[in-house]
Amino acid sequence: MPELPEVETIVRGLRRKMIGWKFSRSEILTAKCLRGSRNEFCESLSGRSVVEFSRRGKNIVFHLSGGAALVVHLRMTGQLHLVPPRAAPGEHTQAIFLFAGKREQLRFNDTRKFGRIWLEETGAAGEVPSLSRLGPEPLEISCREFARRVQAKRRRIKPLLLDQDFLAGVGNIYADESLHRARIHPRRNSAELSRAELLRLCRALKRILKAAIRAGGTSVRSYVDSAGLRGGYQNFLRVYQRAGEPCRNCGGALVRETVGGRSTFFCPRCQPESPKT
Repeated sequence: MPELPEVETIVRGLRRKMIGWKFSRSEILTAKCLRGSRNEFCESLSGRSVVEFSRRGKNIVFHLSGGAALVVHLRMTGQLHLVPPRAAPGEHTQAIFLFAGKREQLRFNDTRKFGRIWLEETGAAGEVPSLSRLGPEPLEISCREFARRVQAKRRRIKPLLLDQDFLAGVGNIYADESLHRARIHPRRNSAELSRAELLRLCRALKRILKAAIRAGGTSVRSYVDSAGLRGGYQNFLRVYQRAGEPCRNCGGALVRETVGGRSTFFCPRCQPESPKT
């Protein structure tokens, strides 16, 4: 699933090209991808211009003229591509957007069909009401506040990092990578982690997310950016999908276990479940 760095990469790519573009026509090929009425969506979107782009958690937000937002959640396999009009729609193309005076089309592709698109009115300050429940952004929250929030919970640290109401944008890849970098076992209880450990985790998370954004995201499955290009951070992963391979810190064998219902990769030697006190 595209996580914060992948979504941020897509947002930056769209921002470089699409500010000021006006939607002229929309084709929703699969109704399942859309929240709400197809006719109402297409009619309301037509004639609106793109004012700005932003990311909230794992959501791509098109800020539009007239006080509206087009929101795209890619879920597991969603993709947003700018393509030339002569390119035939693919087998998994769910929606096509056309723009006044522009030859390129924006297409939403989704193999698994879990991704969603919707249009809604924004608040006075441009906020998107449906995204208001999301937790703070990991690149914006201070490490002191991060530590306070984590210690206030009594949950395993890996599932807590994945909880979008707690922290917006972190997924399986970057949770595993950050916990390994911070030398914290994914099953440790959040309330029992020391302040020093949590500050270390927060710094690791921020560094890894920033590095992944600079690399254009991680392409381990279907992720590509808005131009159809793969990311590069998969070349720097230390634990994710490396079960059985040697840890790049200690040389011990990495393992894969299920934590909170999610595949989790870690080093038992670097990340002991019962650390020495």
